[in-house]
Amino acid sequence: MDEIMDRKASEAPNRLWKGEKKNVRLEISFYGKGNAINIGKDVVRVLGAPSYICLKVNRSMDSIIVAPCKKTETLSFKVPDRIYLVNHVQMQVTSRAFVHGLMTMNDMDLSHTYKVAGIYSEKDNVVIFHLTDKRLYDPMRQKCHLC
Repeated sequence: MDEIMDRKASEAPNRLWKGEKKNVRLEISFYGKGNAINIGKDVVRVLGAPSYICLKVNRSMDSIIVAPCKKTETLSFKVPDRIYLVNHVQMQVTSRAFVHGLMTMNDMDLSHTYKVAGIYSEKDNVVIFHLTDKRLYDPMRQKCHLC
């Protein structure tokens, strides 16, 4: 995984694209109070609508990769069957230890919600999220603020 992170910076610009391109929102949200990570529908869609996705965390715990995978892989999660058909169906990973560990390691307050934009690597078919790019989500304003 660290190789993919390092290669990200050196890849040609046309091989990577951020969520703004083609109106795609590649985001994940961290809900400290809910012990959950919400993975945006467009993240799953851009990966080719797989049945299972994996979360891979780099050694320094400051980046996450979301990738399609097999059911048997470590940290694999079933994508809800009706995720694209029903508006309120979400891809959510719930684990207090995992979520709180990542949030604490990245200086996120557990009582708040944070959003992180991702970058798609077409070459590796993964979405990379750098947790240093987190934004504090303000539900009253429906906006995110840089931390």
